[in-house]
Amino acid sequence: MRCVSDPKERMNNKNLILSDRYELIRPLGQGECGSVFLVRQQSLEQYRAMKRFPKNTSAQPLFAISEAQILKSVQHPGIPTIYDFEEDESFYYLVEEYIQGDSLEEFLLHQQSISQNQFLYFCEQLCDIFAYLHTLRPSPILYQDLKPEHIIVCGTQLKLIDFSVASFAAISGKDFNHFGNVDFSAPELISGKPVTLRSDIYSIGKIMEYMMPYLDAATNRSIYPKIQKAISADPDLRYESPQALYSALKEVIETTGRTHLRQTIAVVGNHSGCGATHIAIALVTTLNYLGISAVYQEKNWSNDLRKTVAQLKHVWEKNGCFFYRNFTGFPKYDSGIEIPEPVAQIMVNDYGCDFSFSCLATADHIIYVCGGALWHRDDAKSKDFLLQNFGNRLHVVANLCDHNSAIYFARTFSQPVYSYPFNTDIFRADKEKLDFVHWLQQPEKGRNRLFLRFINHLFRLLQP
Repeated sequence: MRCVSDPKERMNNKNLILSDRYELIRPLGQGECGSVFLVRQQSLEQYRAMKRFPKNTSAQPLFAISEAQILKSVQHPGIPTIYDFEEDESFYYLVEEYIQGDSLEEFLLHQQSISQNQFLYFCEQLCDIFAYLHTLRPSPILYQDLKPEHIIVCGTQLKLIDFSVASFAAISGKDFNHFGNVDFSAPELISGKPVTLRSDIYSIGKIMEYMMPYLDAATNRSIYPKIQKAISADPDLRYESPQALYSALKEVIETTGRTHLRQTIAVVGNHSGCGATHIAIALVTTLNYLGISAVYQEKNWSNDLRKTVAQLKHVWEKNGCFFYRNFTGFPKYDSGIEIPEPVAQIMVNDYGCDFSFSCLATADHIIYVCGGALWHRDDAKSKDFLLQNFGNRLHVVANLCDHNSAIYFARTFSQPVYSYPFNTDIFRADKEKLDFVHWLQQPEKGRNRLFLRFINHLFRLLQP
């Protein structure tokens, strides 16, 4: 586009605003506080983002003035530059740097995974932005409303946008504006309790947690304790600064390295009695039969493993672990009871139907067992918010289901579903169980099974 310089053209161009200094190009977005437009600064022929806040409500002017005050006081490569703040009889106008890129939410939707280095680089930039805001003098800035939509990925650079609810933290005991969002803001902010700079630490931790499904499980197992500290409900237990959070994260990643000496499989179910324990025990039995050392760990309080072995003969126990044929497994113990660290290539953790995000994020592979009864179909969908974004790490199993139920689960989770057949002897490695193990590592399903990389060879040897 060319600059509109002719006076007659200016008079006829209805898109010119603010004394003809800016030309409206197109809308960029609409929010609760106002609208955002792409504009062109006429004299410099530069594109800008213009936020327009209506004056007809009591809240919008406060947002506009607050964001203008915040942005004019900062200068950081990860924060948009403010160029102009104007008003007319109907609106406030905030003109700032036009940021081109995808939100973090959009960026991750197009990724099957992100590397450890990319994750660490994103965390470094995010913590650097907040370290800058929190150490501004004379008045640190509390952002309050961090979420993936407010983080823009511009190539390799992160930009933090939308400072409309940010606050200066100059005066101790000041009453901040309590806004934020339920998913990523600190509990004290949502509940209206006093907020501090550590409220932003919580939000940074939640963003890191949001990225975990795109990381490998080995990395997640090393970083999750650090993220848990950042998102502690008690502000005093969180890191004291963004720098401290990033340093802890970097140290544990560098110390742990990218080791894959042990793989973890999480077995979870959509309802009690769906067969998650049955499949977990059968999987351990079959893996050990194939010569791949595997250990079952009961991670729920059903006490099903003890009930099961009580019905068997020739079970022996050593150091809290049960051994029977090709099966090796630990029942659930109270936290005060010390048991030896299991030694195996594969850990199969049986969480039953009571599982959390951390159980899934720290697992290399997730087996989600869905029962076949019609009245339990909605139970499968109720956990969808926890299971989304795990991509090829998630395997859906329809246990004792008819063909229609298997199709229903395949459509619900948009991926292949394994129909697990009726099988009574969970401690015997038969053809049905070998078929299941073989299915787990099928490359044509888009799955890369590092933990079963030599099963194909063994499976072929075992075929008649």
